[in-house]
Amino acid sequence: MKAKIILVILLSLTIGLSACSSPSEEGEEHTTNGNGSDLHTPTPTPEPPPDPSPSPDPEPPPATPEPEPEPIVTQTPDVIMPFNEEITAMELARDMRAGWNLGNTLDARLAPAASPIVSSQETAWGNPITSREMINLLADTGFSSLRIPVTWERFIGPAPDYFLDTALLDRVQQLVDYAYDAGLSYIIINTHHETWNFPSSDNTEAVKILDRLWRQVAARFAGYDERLVFESMNEPRMFGTGQEWTGGTEEARNVINSWNHEFIRTIRDTGYNNEKRFLLIPTIAASGDPIAVESMWIPSDPRVLISIHAYTPYDLVLNTRSERNTFSPNEPNDTDPIDALFDRLYNRFISQGTAVVMGEMGFLNKNENTRARVAWTEYYTARAAEIGIPCFWWDNGIRSASGTTEAFGIMNRLDVAWWFPEIAEAMLKNYR
Repeated sequence: MKAKIILVILLSLTIGLSACSSPSEEGEEHTTNGNGSDLHTPTPTPEPPPDPSPSPDPEPPPATPEPEPEPIVTQTPDVIMPFNEEITAMELARDMRAGWNLGNTLDARLAPAASPIVSSQETAWGNPITSREMINLLADTGFSSLRIPVTWERFIGPAPDYFLDTALLDRVQQLVDYAYDAGLSYIIINTHHETWNFPSSDNTEAVKILDRLWRQVAARFAGYDERLVFESMNEPRMFGTGQEWTGGTEEARNVINSWNHEFIRTIRDTGYNNEKRFLLIPTIAASGDPIAVESMWIPSDPRVLISIHAYTPYDLVLNTRSERNTFSPNEPNDTDPIDALFDRLYNRFISQGTAVVMGEMGFLNKNENTRARVAWTEYYTARAAEIGIPCFWWDNGIRSASGTTEAFGIMNRLDVAWWFPEIAEAMLKNYR
């Protein structure tokens, strides 16, 4: 009898322990949630009684991931030109000497169009189709370099690929080839009047466009030699705000520094001669003002130069509302701003081994004040040349104008001749 009682007790304990034990490790099922994380799924257990308290809201479904853009592969160029790896950035800047901007041409900014036409953009702001003869005139006169501003955004496709319409790329390449054939020493191409690059940490799309756009441009020119220079952006700034031309915010300056860093990485990643190509990166608004210069990130890459634009003194050379239109090299009010600019660029960059390019400068036509414009150009370029900075005259193709229209044109593109040969000569004088 006692044995039977003990047996019943032992059987009861065994059944109770089996009911309370958890599933064994071998009985567990492991799956992943699609992101590589383990999801623990135990073996089924009986349903618990209903909970009278309200249940929490279900977790939202995972966000649909953005589609990956199609890779851009740099095809082996038909011709890979020999690249002069001996020249330094400082030597290249000195060798650029006097340059000229093909302004108000491929940089025209127009409304979006389903099927944009390159020639319509090239002539939209009043200039004729650029001819080989125009580029030859530059070389024959003695200019060493050409800057080709390009606004790409009408020719960029939608996300995530941002494929570039090759019609514009073909035209840019044709102009670059004109410059090579003419014997010019250096050619700069850039991104110009783009509206997608407002410098804000919230503007995450901009860096994607910058990367995709430059990958495609760099792939097209991967075989070109050191004479072709890429410039990341033109005057990136806080468009339409009170800080557009006053150095922006700290955030904006940091964003531009990060975009310049991304640009360098992108170009180097496309291979061939782009691994060693000389590159230009701007300060905020390409400004030479103290806050822009001091906050500029200086990369360790030895083939990167700094891009600056400076029309100074402002009231004299750029302000269309100012009647001031004379210049004297003996007048401190005329020369002090120029001296301060180049002293600042020397101290921040040149003395530290970082080359600078003055990508835009000029003196607009104020009532045919050619003598003053010549005197200013000679003084300005003399200060630049003595510290190894090349200067590129901004030519928008407008000879003279009234009101607030800026007249910086010195070349008559229709007749392929100089409207102001004296100014062209003044540009060359200090670089011989």
